[in-house]
Amino acid sequence: MYNITLVGTIHSEKGRCNSDELYKILEAINPEVIFDELPTHFSDMYYSDSFDRYCANNILLNRHPIVVPLEVKCIKKYKKNHNIKICPVDIDTRQKLSKYQQEIFFMMQTFFQYEDYRKLDNKKEALIAQEGFHFLNSNKFLDFIERKEVMESNIMESEIQKDRLLKIYKLFHAEQYDSRENAMLENIYNYSEENPFNQAVFLIGAEHKKSMIRKITAYEKLSAIKLKWTMYGNK
Repeated sequence: MYNITLVGTIHSEKGRCNSDELYKILEAINPEVIFDELPTHFSDMYYSDSFDRYCANNILLNRHPIVVPLEVKCIKKYKKNHNIKICPVDIDTRQKLSKYQQEIFFMMQTFFQYEDYRKLDNKKEALIAQEGFHFLNSNKFLDFIERKEVMESNIMESEIQKDRLLKIYKLFHAEQYDSRENAMLENIYNYSEENPFNQAVFLIGAEHKKSMIRKITAYEKLSAIKLKWTMYGNK
């Protein structure tokens, strides 16, 4: 009871990291519930019949196809063949971050001015395309994230505008990571308290996995209900 597998994903298809490969993972796990990294209003839109009709009309009229997240494409296909519950658990922080878009752009532009940082990011993207979900859910990927964080810290420390960079970095991570991750875990545990299940899957962007592991460990100590977490890819 209450088995839940966390699967790290990306939101745009890239090489072997695609909706068909994710479908195979879901088939192997056979979940009854899929916790999806989407706010409720986006989930309602993506999984509605009207959205499907809108996408079909765009194709008929030779318009640009609507970009649908990899996970949504997979889940829609999976739902046709399986009786599952789709549970959106994310919150929307775009409005809060929109006030800082110029600052966030400045921060990212600063990081990517450094050749070593660009090389690390390019290598990571190449491995995602080549190895797909196997890489995204490996210790090797977690090592890339750790190296990226160390590099970002070193870059900020070396910059003249260090204080400006540190301020936006902390704000960005507080909203894009901590606020959302805490909300997603709270929503998963709240759902689980009221809805028993045997097997669930939590699909989340792989770059959240490292901090999510820490948060899950802390959450398990405080929660009345205990979930049996498995990190996909861990042996």
